[in-house]
Amino acid sequence: GPRSKLEEVQRLVPYIKLEKKEKLALRLENEEDYDELYTADEVEKLIGEAVSYYVDPAKCQACMICLRKCPVHGIDGEKGLIHVIDQEVCIKCGTCYDACPERFDAISMITGEPVPPPISEEERVVVRKGKEAN
Repeated sequence: GPRSKLEEVQRLVPYIKLEKKEKLALRLENEEDYDELYTADEVEKLIGEAVSYYVDPAKCQACMICLRKCPVHGIDGEKGLIHVIDQEVCIKCGTCYDACPERFDAISMITGEPVPPPISEEERVVVRKGKEAN
């Protein structure tokens, strides 16, 4: 409903600020001119094309780097437990994407399609290669 749409837009404010910073910096003389600056179609497109970030469970090494850097504490996990991004909390800032070590490359950007559902708790335990317990 309209409530969830509004919540979605509010959650995307930081992302919209990044995407549209040139436009947001404009200072127009007349209030009416702002109506032409942002069209409903553009706003729809912005929301529709908003990127989502997803931790690939096959690549995540549960190193805690992205989790510690997330500005909204939107990543669930711990040492040895594959991280999961809470899509309800995520503000789409890309901090996790930039923070994930290149050798793991575990975070992907998803646009225009739903984010895969999180794996089960049991599957989230990282099995480190070469450190098998007896």
